[in-house]
Amino acid sequence: MTNATLRQSVRSQQKLTSTFIKTASHQTIEVLGQCGLDCVVIDAEHAPFSSEKLDTCLMAAKAAQLPALVRVPNALASTLLQILDMGASGLLIPHALRAKEVQEIIASTLYKNGHRGFSNSPRAGDYGALGMKALIKGADQETTLIFQIEDKMAIENIEELAAIERVDAYLIGRADLAVSLGVFDVNHPLIDSSIQSVVQSCKKHNKAVGIFVTEAEDAQKWMAMGVSFFIIGSDQSMLVKQAKTNITYFKNLT
Repeated sequence: MTNATLRQSVRSQQKLTSTFIKTASHQTIEVLGQCGLDCVVIDAEHAPFSSEKLDTCLMAAKAAQLPALVRVPNALASTLLQILDMGASGLLIPHALRAKEVQEIIASTLYKNGHRGFSNSPRAGDYGALGMKALIKGADQETTLIFQIEDKMAIENIEELAAIERVDAYLIGRADLAVSLGVFDVNHPLIDSSIQSVVQSCKKHNKAVGIFVTEAEDAQKWMAMGVSFFIIGSDQSMLVKQAKTNITYFKNLT
């Protein structure tokens, strides 16, 4: 799947699966590139990715022809610029709160109708091989932008957030949302009702919705509600699950 295809697939609300990458290892991405994922999400917000490690992982994703989104540690223009220049397929940006702030963040990721600094010398410009016109057109059209809904304020402002055209999808972060709403349980009825509110507003504006689930079996409930983009577990959780399965099986051998 190409960057352009990923963005089109997200926006058309095709059923897509990804997983978080929390281990700063390019080999992990190479391995997952063989598994049929639609993309991976490198978690630079909650995992220890230096600029060098992130750059290497994005190089591995490109080599594996596996689209890679990056959950960014902050929404500073300089941070977003560096990650996009490294060749990220798109960005997962935490804590969307108000439409004005989201639009300002979007502007820092775009050349036309924005203020992204231009250079074709990094990986995104094929190290100088891609001309200015081609790079600007491709980057503006193909970069996937997904924002996270994970605060009470975001639920209150969801109508104006859902109406922002250049946002490709909103991903619901149930854990932070639970903390923000003061319920401390991702399965609390208040979380379910908040998710329903997000999905309804996004449906109204033909906007895709994503969510994180720990297991693939958990996706059915949200898919029935209208969620189309899923982050299923992480490289760490898959490692733990398979290791425990193997160890339990071995210990039960007679």
